Formats: sequence, C-alpha cells, structure tokens
Amino acid sequence: MAPSWLEKFIVREDVTPDPRRSAESSALQIHYTALPGHRRTITIRGDPAPRYEVTRKAVLTVWGDKCYVKSVENDMEIAIMDFHSFPPKTTVNFTHRKHEIDIKGHTGPFQASGGLGELHWKPTGMVPYGKASWELRDEGNLVMSVTIDDGQVNGVIDLWKGNLDSDTVEELIVVGISKIEEYKKLLRNSKMSLVSVA
Repeated sequence: MAPSWLEKFIVREDVTPDPRRSAESSALQIHYTALPGHRRTITIRGDPAPRYEVTRKAVLTVWGDKCYVKSVENDMEIAIMDFHSFPPKTTVNFTHRKHEIDIKGHTGPFQASGGLGELHWKPTGMVPYGKASWELRDEGNLVMSVTIDDGQVNGVIDLWKGNLDSDTVEELIVVGISKIEEYKKLLRNSKMSLVSVA
C-alpha cells in the first residue's frame, strides 16, 4: 500500500483503450513534432506543410510554462496555454475568439464548445519517463485520442468525432497539444526534482 500522500496520485480506473482506436480510422489525424529551441509543429494528415506552430516559454522555472500557438498560414496567434503548478490547472485562452477553457487537475472535466458538452481525460497508457496516451471522452464516447512517443518528440492527435465546425476542431487540436505539453512539463519537473535530491 502506498503512503497516504501518494494515494491521491494513483489512478485506480480502467485504462483500457477504446476499441475504436484499433478497429477504425479517425475522422482527422494530426501530427505533433518537437523541434530544437522549444518549438513544435502541428501538421494535419494530408497537408503539405504544418498548420500550426507552438513555442514554449518557461515562467519562473518551476511555477509554470506557457505555450503560444499560432496559425502558420495567417501568421496569427490563436491560443495561449498556461500551465499552473499550484494548484495543477491548464488554462487555454483562445485569443482570437475571446474564449477560455480551464482544465483542473490532470483529467478535467471542462466544458467544450460546439455542442460537445462536458469532456474529461482518461489515461490509457504510460511508461515512466516514456510514451503515454490519453482519451478525451464525454460521458460514454470517445471524442479524441492523444499519444506521444518514448522520446516525447513525435505525437499523434486523432479526432474520432466527425461533423464538427472549424472552431471546435481547432479547439480540440489545441486541447490535445496542451495534454502533450502538460505531460512534458511533468517529466521536466520530475527530472529537476531528481537532480536536486541527488
């Protein structure tokens, strides 16, 4: 049995991935690639060039990070992701739409637009300091899945819900990116803690 302070961090729910992920193709697939210099590119499958570019900036080292998402085509900032450590929360501010999402903790829930309602994250696989995957779900259905590889360099965001308007698709893509960035922040912080203890 784990110490009481650790119990609240242990996931005791079913982590089995949704069967659709292995049996069907997603409605839209997005590729995440980390580049040197805290930059990331986001490319939609079938597009010849990246659709979005993400830049990460540290804020007071351990207190948090911010990621700025811009549309490559319009060269316009579309969102700012703000990762708070105390208490753990991710705020996604869609600057061009004057819309904000708060995701409390690591699973949510939060209110999505486009008629999707309340969504929450479900962890579906994690290797310590390695690859990880999550599903974004409503009460019973898979909306989006997110995976990142062992080196946290390449990731895939799959939208499983079709017939969504462009603002909702963009919102889901940015929320998917925020999940990958939140995980990478968690790994950075844990490595810093390990170094300071040693």
